[in-house]
Amino acid sequence: MLGRAIVRKLARRDDVCGLALYRKEPPETLAKNIQDRIVDLDQHDQLDRLLQEFRPTAFIHTAASGMQHPRPDRSRLMKINVQLPELLAKATSDIPDCHFIHISSGLAYKDQGRPLREDDPLETLHPYGASKVKAEKHLQALAENRHFSLTIVRPFSFTGRGDFGTRLFPSLLRSAVERRPFEMSAGDQLRDHSSVNDIARGVIAAALQSLDHTASARIFNLGTGDTRPLREMVRSVIDELGLNCDLRFGARPYSSHEAMFVVADSTRARKQFGWHPQESVAHAVWELAQTSFPSLDLNEPPLR
Repeated sequence: MLGRAIVRKLARRDDVCGLALYRKEPPETLAKNIQDRIVDLDQHDQLDRLLQEFRPTAFIHTAASGMQHPRPDRSRLMKINVQLPELLAKATSDIPDCHFIHISSGLAYKDQGRPLREDDPLETLHPYGASKVKAEKHLQALAENRHFSLTIVRPFSFTGRGDFGTRLFPSLLRSAVERRPFEMSAGDQLRDHSSVNDIARGVIAAALQSLDHTASARIFNLGTGDTRPLREMVRSVIDELGLNCDLRFGARPYSSHEAMFVVADSTRARKQFGWHPQESVAHAVWELAQTSFPSLDLNEPPLR
């Protein structure tokens, strides 16, 4: 979802030439400034050849696993979320002046009971979050050893066009299409939800920043700072869309290692490159419905 949103935004720019790497058939035809290639990431020679031919000045890594049910086992989490970014960072470190941008997660933090800042401790039992913590540590050590520029972006929850599977909002919309109750946890957890389009803008802005090559990794949170409980946020989205859905809060238990306060303090991104959210969660869910659940007749909410 995020990688495709980034590519769509880059395709609208006339100051960027991009190469989008896919593990399977690309989902859509893009603008002339974006090439696309299907690549087997286990074929290291193929990957190295592509990168050496294109000579990128920035490499944005968005691929990850672990936010769908059933959860992948630990070995797959480690392979996709830790070993793969390390492999890609090593490949790009051989390209002069190539900036590596790694997408981590707000789930990497230890709960502080307040909006989270970039210098807060990383500590979690959440499997996905824990794999992101390990990936960050490996990449920072690699960047110091190989002397390449590293930026880590920690987006908090997001949705929009391309969201799929068992995640919150595709599941909600699917239940409405199928006319069945939507069963949730009690919804008391505080979760910061953004539009995928806003997160994509933030990642691109971070990638295009001028760099000090002697500096340590730069780290940016991206989130709205919304501290409403999840149940209030979901109800608000439903009301704005006019969605006919029977919500059943408390019908499901909290997930194991459920994070209860995951809200971003995005002051650093705002000060460094002027990032701030421009699209409401309700509008992002509406856009998801237009592309993936077109049978739903929904109100188009204000963009912000």
